[in-house]
Amino acid sequence: MTFTEVREAQLFRLLSGFFGRERVIPNMSVMCVCGGEPPADLRSVRGDLELWMRRNKCLFTIVDEEDKPKLVVEFFSGTGDIIDAVELEHQAVLPQLLGAAGIRYITVSVNELAEILDPKSTIDFFSLLEAKVMEQVDA
Repeated sequence: MTFTEVREAQLFRLLSGFFGRERVIPNMSVMCVCGGEPPADLRSVRGDLELWMRRNKCLFTIVDEEDKPKLVVEFFSGTGDIIDAVELEHQAVLPQLLGAAGIRYITVSVNELAEILDPKSTIDFFSLLEAKVMEQVDA
């Protein structure tokens, strides 16, 4: 398994250490994560939703003991000077699909990852994960 960036490898190690390596699946297709077909009530989101789901990947998918996807973790790309239209669309469509499938979606910024990895930091991975999940529950 190869990662395109050091930060992806770092996040993979954090997720693997927390959930177990066998539970962290990199680059799983959105179609597979969502159970093999687009949710019926979201087909109007895009005319080519099924094709989009086949072509797009989730950075890291966390599965349970029955290999069912429960959580998707990705980097949030919206804080830089350059906005990538493909990433923007990805982060607009994916949460709707995952929500309809009952799968949580969490994004981690590059700054959050750096903070977690900093030995002087008071924030650890569990605290960040807990805050992100509680943020979704409160929404």
